[in-house]
Amino acid sequence: MKSSVWDHFVKLPLEETNGEPRAKCKYCKDHTYACDTSKHGTTSLKKHLLKCKGYPYRAQENKQNMLAFLQPSGSGGLGPNLVPYTYNQEECRKALAEFVICDEQPFRVVEGHGFRKYSNRREPRFLVPSRVTVARDCYKLFIEESKKLKAFLKKSCMRVCLTTDTGTSVQNFNYMCLTAHFIDENWRLQKRILNFCIIENHRGDTIGKAIEKCLLGWGIEKVFSITMDNASSNDTAVAYLKKRLKNWNGLVCDGDYLHVRCCAHILNLVVNDGLKDLQISISALMNAVRYVRSSPARLQRFKDLVQKEKIDCKALVCLDIMTRWNSTYLMLEHALKFQKVFDRMEDEDDGYNAYFRDDTHRLGPPMTFDWSNAYVFVQFLKVFYTITLRFSGSLYVTSNSCFHDIAHVHTMLQVSVVHQDPLIGEMAKKMKLKYDKYWGRPENMNPLLVIGVVFDPRYKFGYVNNTFNDIYDNDPILCESMKKKVKDTLYLLYDKYSVGVVGEQSEHEEESGDSGAVNHPGDLPMPDFVTANPNPKGKWWSGRTKHPSDQKTDLDKYLETDAIDVAPSFDVLTWWRENATKYKVVSLIARDVFAMPVSTVVSESAFSTGGRVLNVFRSSLSPKMTEALICTQNWLSPTGFNFNDRDFDQYEETDSIASESTVTEDVNMS
Repeated sequence: MKSSVWDHFVKLPLEETNGEPRAKCKYCKDHTYACDTSKHGTTSLKKHLLKCKGYPYRAQENKQNMLAFLQPSGSGGLGPNLVPYTYNQEECRKALAEFVICDEQPFRVVEGHGFRKYSNRREPRFLVPSRVTVARDCYKLFIEESKKLKAFLKKSCMRVCLTTDTGTSVQNFNYMCLTAHFIDENWRLQKRILNFCIIENHRGDTIGKAIEKCLLGWGIEKVFSITMDNASSNDTAVAYLKKRLKNWNGLVCDGDYLHVRCCAHILNLVVNDGLKDLQISISALMNAVRYVRSSPARLQRFKDLVQKEKIDCKALVCLDIMTRWNSTYLMLEHALKFQKVFDRMEDEDDGYNAYFRDDTHRLGPPMTFDWSNAYVFVQFLKVFYTITLRFSGSLYVTSNSCFHDIAHVHTMLQVSVVHQDPLIGEMAKKMKLKYDKYWGRPENMNPLLVIGVVFDPRYKFGYVNNTFNDIYDNDPILCESMKKKVKDTLYLLYDKYSVGVVGEQSEHEEESGDSGAVNHPGDLPMPDFVTANPNPKGKWWSGRTKHPSDQKTDLDKYLETDAIDVAPSFDVLTWWRENATKYKVVSLIARDVFAMPVSTVVSESAFSTGGRVLNVFRSSLSPKMTEALICTQNWLSPTGFNFNDRDFDQYEETDSIASESTVTEDVNMS
């Protein structure tokens, strides 16, 4: 366990201490102390604290400690430990700032009567600060964490992959979110929101200049990829960034593969093209759901009918979001479970019939063919919904599985085009046209999406070639073109990454390798006829080592080894961490490719956070403070917070709790 003394000392860079591990006190900085863990303990550091004039906690440590259960920082979910605890006002204020940031609380929460009463009962010595002081503490924490992140980025990663998105707040300000993704030195996937800043407009050159400014501020020069949606302005932004990054020598392959189009957005476009013929049936069901959700009385009548029909389903119907087809899918999936209830409403609910009768432009109520269309639609698009969820993953690598799903969609559409159901056939034809626009030809698809699968040791090139053969079996020329582009790109990446690495290996081999003519001290000089005719083995060995087939790159060696067969729980990053030294150059490429997100969901989700931070009650927050709150929340917990159920308390859950409490009270009274 790490000694607590390191909370008060900082290790100095080895280049400043001539390679000797030394530490300096954070408070006085007068002297340095040896801290090599194999030679020295921490006794000298502790003795220094006893006499350090700048040590701020001596008065508190002279007081008697209490025992308390405290959650260790970075415990990863481990239980609290019983440890000595000393009250510290500054630490409590810092924890309060983290509470406000992480739980998205308004600054005025600290001035609430209930909060102050709870705080006083919890720790009477803690002086609750004002909301202005809390705001200052939050911004101070933002500055501290940004410095840590800047140092972390400099130390832990070579290149970053970026995602970005733009949006408009309730203040009518245009914001841009920029997120960095990378694999750290321990082969763990990391993501950090770098900036959540104001931009003048959504034009491409404006976005490009804003990203450039953010990268300069963080000192980031090397960018592997940038994932953006398919807006035309983003093409302009990427073209601008290519020029700037090329001047910084920060691009790979001159930025030919820099732009990664958001796969979730492409799939959204593909599905929406297929929905156009189903709009009448979808609208009829959507209006029926909207009627149920339009008032508490209607919702209660709906629940009563659900009980009469004896439908055992806790979830109720949900509304959809017009711009997101996956929410439409969920709305229809839920509605299909209650088809009998909607049919019964036509017979027993006069308001339901009047809702459609009074507005001739409102489609509905849903007829039998509408329910049939919805059933077909849900069954067909369930696959697309699942794939969208996989594309949108942010806590795991997505670039090694993206090609599987792209191929799956192609095969499914190809089969569905000739489906016996004309509804599916027509829907699939329109979707196939949109699919081919982005993923159907070599010049349209970014080969990095395929290379991610090659670097998965379970698949490699054998799987890729076989998949191309299956999906392009009717077009061998296109099939070979796709294979060639992926292979050429892979070897081009290897050539770029091997510059410098191979040179270091060659120098090391020359220094440590065997030599055919070694002169030992005291040896007699060899006769001329011996040196003129070297032994046959030496000649053969020399020729053998120079043979091209024996000088394979680690890329060739990796590709030639058989794909491994492992359990579904296989972790590709763990495998590469264990084999990085075996495939030195290839591991560098794999690390950057695996860091590449295939969707912009992380940057998009920041606007969901922004919507909660900048709600109608906090619309006066300045842009700088908004950025501080959103970024710091992400930095304090990079894995993210689960806000799926935080916007509102679940009706069923709270009703059940209230009912249980009522029953308990009645029993006690009786």
